[in-house]
This record gives sequence, C-alpha cells and structure tokens, in this order.
Amino acid sequence: MKRIVANVMAEEIRMVLLDEANQLIDTAFHRPSREETINHIYKGIVRNVLPGMSAAFVDIGLKQNAYLNLKQGKQTKAMGKLHVGQTVLVQVVKEEMLGKGARVSADVSLAGRFMVLLPYSDGLHISKRITDDALRAQLAELAAPYLARGCGFILRTAAATASAEALQGDMEFLWNTWVQLQNRYKVAKGATELYSDADFWFRLIREYLSRDVSEIIVDDRGAYEHLRDLLEVTNMLDTVKLICHEGAEPVFKEWQIESQLDTLLNSRVDLPSGGFLKIDTTEALTVIDVNSGHYTGRSGTASEVALEVNREAAQMIARQLRLRDIGGIIICDFIDLPKKTQREALVAYLTELVRKDPIKTVVCGITSLGLVEITRKRERQGLQTILYDTCSQCGGTGQLLSAETVYLQIVRRLRELYRAGRLKSDILIEVSEDVGRYFTKAVIAQLEGECKRTIRLDVQSTMNREAYSLLAVNEN
Repeated sequence: MKRIVANVMAEEIRMVLLDEANQLIDTAFHRPSREETINHIYKGIVRNVLPGMSAAFVDIGLKQNAYLNLKQGKQTKAMGKLHVGQTVLVQVVKEEMLGKGARVSADVSLAGRFMVLLPYSDGLHISKRITDDALRAQLAELAAPYLARGCGFILRTAAATASAEALQGDMEFLWNTWVQLQNRYKVAKGATELYSDADFWFRLIREYLSRDVSEIIVDDRGAYEHLRDLLEVTNMLDTVKLICHEGAEPVFKEWQIESQLDTLLNSRVDLPSGGFLKIDTTEALTVIDVNSGHYTGRSGTASEVALEVNREAAQMIARQLRLRDIGGIIICDFIDLPKKTQREALVAYLTELVRKDPIKTVVCGITSLGLVEITRKRERQGLQTILYDTCSQCGGTGQLLSAETVYLQIVRRLRELYRAGRLKSDILIEVSEDVGRYFTKAVIAQLEGECKRTIRLDVQSTMNREAYSLLAVNEN
C-alpha cells in the first residue's frame, strides 16, 4: 500500500510518496512565494525573431522573454512566419531556471483528471498500460463525440477505472475551458496570463493517485478539508483514506521521513554493499560517479565486485533521479566491466528501472569512454534549485582559491603597479585572515623595498578569502 504524507505550512508544503516499507518513492516541494509557471498559458507578444536559430523570443510578462522553437510542434509550424509585435497563444513547457527564460510551445494542452485535451491535434491516444482491447474500444466510442468537435485526447491510465460519467464530465470540462480560453485571448492584452494550472492539491490528486495510492496523511486541518472536497468532487473519497495528523509528534518524524530527506542533501549516497555514489550537478549536466568503497565481493574477484556494485548503483541512480528531480543530461561513470555483454546487460537493466519514472527518462547508451548517458525531461526546478542558493564564497564552483594563490596575486599586482608608475602613495592592503598569514614582517619589508612605499596590512575577519583591496593612503 502506497501512501502520501504531507507536511503543511503557510510558507511551504512538503509532500512525499512512500512505498509499503515506508521508503521514499517521490518528493514534491511547493513554496507559494516561488511563482510556478509550468503549463500556464499566455497571450504573448513576439519581441524578436531569429531565423538562423529557427527561434522567437516571446514576452509573456515574466522577467525574461520566453524561448519559442519554431521547428517544434504542429501548431508552431502552422503559424507560419512570425513578425515582431505579433501576438501568439503559448504555453510554458519549461520554467525559468539557471538564468534562462522559460521555454514555451504553441501546441497548448489542458490536463484533467483522466485525460489531456489537445486542441490542435486530432485522434485519440490511449495509455499503453490499458491493454484490454474491449476497454480501449469502449473508451474510443466514448470520446468520439468530442473528437468530432476538432480536437484530440490523451487518455491516462486512470481512465481505465473511471466511470463513463466521470470521463464525459472530464472531457466536457476541458472542452469548455478551451472555449473560454479562446474567448479570453480575443480580448486580453499582450503579455498576459490566460490560464494557470490547477493548485498544488489538485495536481497531487491528478498526478499521484493513479499510482496505487490508498492513503493520504496531512498535518493541517485546512489542507485536509480542501483535499476532502477535491476527493469528493472527483468521486475518490471512498477509494482513498484521508487522515488528518493531529499528534504531538511531527508527521515527518513519526513516519521516519525527515531522516530520509536529509540524505537527499548529501552529494554522497551510500549503497547497501558498502559502495557509494558521488553526485555532482553543474549548469550543463549532472555527473554520477560509482565507487566500490570498501566492498571486495564474496569471492574477491574484480569482475564480481563490478557487477554487484553496478547493479546496486543502477537501482540507486534510478531512485535518486526521481527523488531529487534531476533533469537534463546525466552522465554515469560505472565501474568498468570487461565484457561487452555485461555492459549491454547493465544498460538494459537501467533502462528497465527508469521506465517506472513518471517523468520521461531515456538511457541513451554507453560512450566510447565507457560512460552511460541518460536524459530526463526537466520541466520544473529540481530539488537542488529549490533548497539551495549559489554559494556566495565560491560562486557555485565548489572551490576557493587557496590563501597562498591570493597572496601571490596581490604581490604580483603590487609589482605590476610599481613598474607601471601607478604607485603614487603608500598602500593599505585589506585581506582575509587566511591570506594575511602570508604577509609576514619580512614579506612586507621586502615589498616596501621593491615598491619604495610604506605598506600596511589590515586583516578583515569577515572578508571572503578570494577578495582583497589595495587602497591608496597619504596620497601626494
């Protein structure tokens, strides 16, 4: 039995999906102060068209203009040649992140409880997980009147257990929403939001309750009542047990969730055998290194160790990608396997594991260097972006210049200024404590002799190690 547990505050909602052993399967963090734009629909204004890049930049009212790929999407191509100042109906498919503007598409879609409406498409697409031919035929017959209106639908797996009335209600609601959205577009000003996706709790029901979830536990009375109303509207109140946690023990502590979340903050992830993963994220990609640690295997052979650790690592990598919501390009450096059949088996096993991820994840194969390439669709900001800021000390590189390096930079700069004839006064050097230790009395005396100026040192306990100041004093 899977369950959802949510810790609710006005400032943040933390939600986790647990399996039967109370182990994390998925996580979601929602902060109302962070504007979410994924799936929102806008009346945008074309601000720039770049034919060479087959792209346009569209003003949708956010901080940065959104990127529209003119080669992707049926409706985008149907719009023909765009011009600056033209208004377009677009939907955000990737939020602003990492200093880049949002990515938008003209192929808008509207998501419901059991299906997705595709206004510019035609035909019916039924989830591959619905394999019963009779049921598929029944669903197609049910959708036929709506398809005749000139749209398409994608039926989710949840449609298999929904009643005909519920499916018809969902279709009618989505169609009416689309009609209203078109009317709004005609009268709205440019760079205006026309449609926003459902609130956090409705998305929770829409996206998670189709995954065999039988229980939801929340620790807030308001959220409990809101969820109860949503479950009643969606006819799921009898199938999902809703509990309001009111105990003295925090709900995440009671279910041993807090300690599991803490592990997601570490770059090192331990494996059961004694091996471990090292996860490093950059702006361009995420790198995962697999290490055997102190594990030597039962027989002690290198081949056995590699096989066992790599198999454990594949399981953990698939789990961590989902828990941390890592998207984009992922490069995995597994322990070298000597045989081609072993490498192919590892890729096949990893491919099987990532198929369980609701976010599209593709194992691309092994490079000539023996690295496994993975891509995972990135729509929202991942866990690292939400929980962390770029380090003010290192600027996000994870490294600081050594104190000796900074000391040598200062010495080099003083000599350059002297040779250029720019030292017109005595000098005050402000540095951090680490760097200040290198400026001994002997060093300062030598610099004074070289530069023909008096040099004083001021050590700042709060100064960043890489920062320093050269200040003129007693200028002539």
